[in-house]
Amino acid sequence: MTTTDQTAFYVSTQGKDSWSGRLAAPNADGTDGPFASLEKARDAMRSSDTDTTYIRGGTYRLDETLTLDSRDDGHGFLAYKGETPVLSGGQRVTGFASEGGGLYSAKLSIANGLDVSIGGVRQQAAQTGDVDPTAPATSGWHMLKAGTDGASKTSFNFSAGDIPSTLKPHAGLVVQTFDTERLKDDISSVKTIDQYHHTLTLDDAASYALRSGGTYRVMNDASLIRDAGEFGWRASDGKLVVKPEHPASFEADGVVVARLGSLIKTAGTSNLSIEGLTFADARHDGAALSMQGGQGNSVGGNHFVNVGTAVSLDGTDGSRIAGNHMEHLGANGVSMFHAADGNSIYANTIEHIGLIAKGGAAIGGTGSSETLVRNNDITDAPRYGVSFKEWDDGQVNRNNTVEFNRIHHVGQETADGGGIEMLGRSGTAMGSIIRGNELIDTGGLATDGQGNWLTDHKGWGISLDDLTSGVIVRDNFVKGFAWAGIYVHGGDGNLLENNFGVSSRAEDPFIRVEWVPKAGADARPHDTTIIRNLAAGDLPIDQYWKLLSPGSLTMDGNLAANGRAFGPNDAVFNPGFTDSARGDYSLKENADALSHGIHDLSWSSMGVDGYHADSSMPLFWDHAA
Repeated sequence: MTTTDQTAFYVSTQGKDSWSGRLAAPNADGTDGPFASLEKARDAMRSSDTDTTYIRGGTYRLDETLTLDSRDDGHGFLAYKGETPVLSGGQRVTGFASEGGGLYSAKLSIANGLDVSIGGVRQQAAQTGDVDPTAPATSGWHMLKAGTDGASKTSFNFSAGDIPSTLKPHAGLVVQTFDTERLKDDISSVKTIDQYHHTLTLDDAASYALRSGGTYRVMNDASLIRDAGEFGWRASDGKLVVKPEHPASFEADGVVVARLGSLIKTAGTSNLSIEGLTFADARHDGAALSMQGGQGNSVGGNHFVNVGTAVSLDGTDGSRIAGNHMEHLGANGVSMFHAADGNSIYANTIEHIGLIAKGGAAIGGTGSSETLVRNNDITDAPRYGVSFKEWDDGQVNRNNTVEFNRIHHVGQETADGGGIEMLGRSGTAMGSIIRGNELIDTGGLATDGQGNWLTDHKGWGISLDDLTSGVIVRDNFVKGFAWAGIYVHGGDGNLLENNFGVSSRAEDPFIRVEWVPKAGADARPHDTTIIRNLAAGDLPIDQYWKLLSPGSLTMDGNLAANGRAFGPNDAVFNPGFTDSARGDYSLKENADALSHGIHDLSWSSMGVDGYHADSSMPLFWDHAA
């Protein structure tokens, strides 16, 4: 006789939903064992006093999103100890036939989108422009032209030959567009292609009017495939066509087309725990874990790969997103909006995001307050590392803290982005803090009206944009920025203190303070305090500041390794870095900078490695099962 476990339910790829779900594995005579589906475990927890489900290793292909609500308060979906359960929102495609030239095709009932993987590696949708692997940000794009009636959000003109005459709109064909400022991209189905007038129209309006010099690429047609690792849809016979890098094994490795946008979606669920799971194969236009409302949820130790946005918090409060690994994302890492307040996002590794949609952030919030963003490692993002936006539409950001994060190689495909941004259109004091972060290589890319690429264009290290006020920026290290390491664009009462900046180009000042003329006289910054900052350069710099109608400010006690001083107590001398030639910008014990009132940064506290768990912010989970 088998004794069942009344303290938890189990789910296994070897299970059956007709069983009790109380056993971690099938019993010897095959009459009882774990459940087969998360839906069955959810329903079982709702109808019992059991609040925990352990999920065994293996891949669970979801045909529909797992939905949770207030009936699931306090429940947990946890990985079985030592095992890796994978939730996949993708369709496994088989039955490929060779077409020669390295191409293989298989029939699909519904057109694929832009999210296709082989062997767990995201593939590239074939496109009109040829991609150069050595210049992925600028290659593969065509320059567009405004129509005869001027810039439009719904159409643009293209040059003869850029779009093949044989290319016709179909269910899978999309176009991705950027205006010249490259602030945000849009992806729309192609409505019409007029080869006579060289005009393309979009099904959905772009965010910005498309001016001459903007960029576009038409994607996802099989006739556009050039290189291994690309795919496209062929509407004439309803087939997915791929050109795999490893033809002999690609079908066995697994060809997966993402179908679901969200794998788990909550509505008003509180005190929910989701730990140790892998979320995979979800569309770029969805959030793998989508939470709406509720509070006190825990999302920890999960792996998000080949999904769109990893986690979205829509009005979800007081929750923890910690210790997760998010990689190869079509869009964003963690997104917060609609007064998602009091959340803690810490000790996550977020890398290679925005592989399809370019305008987002590794961690972003709109109208989110009391947020802690701490000790995250962020690398390879096309626009922002961390961004908090307030558009003066009632969604305000207050009292957010961004500290001890390590943010590298961001802002590489867009302009006016970079490491950490706060945007405060209301001009009201935010009371937020940016401290102890390391920001290196913050990019900046745009185009001009003549179709030229503008590199190192508005790639800020830290940006207090459009009237952002009342923010403390202290003890940060910024290097490899474009236009400025720390940017104050309007706004009042901001404090910049004891930050270290290393400029790679003589024309890029460490600190830039600027008026926002389009917002009127009130947008002239006031009461900016810039004290005890340390500026250096890979080359001698002309000045470590740029002041453009800066309004009232206090700027004093700063140190420049070379260049010129500004305030009466500013100085110019060697600060005493430990070994700047090898990238060590810590201060020696007897560094002259220390006698100037500057203190060293807390280097060992930065990033995931700098995180030290405590009782109030647990990070590692020890599953009992």
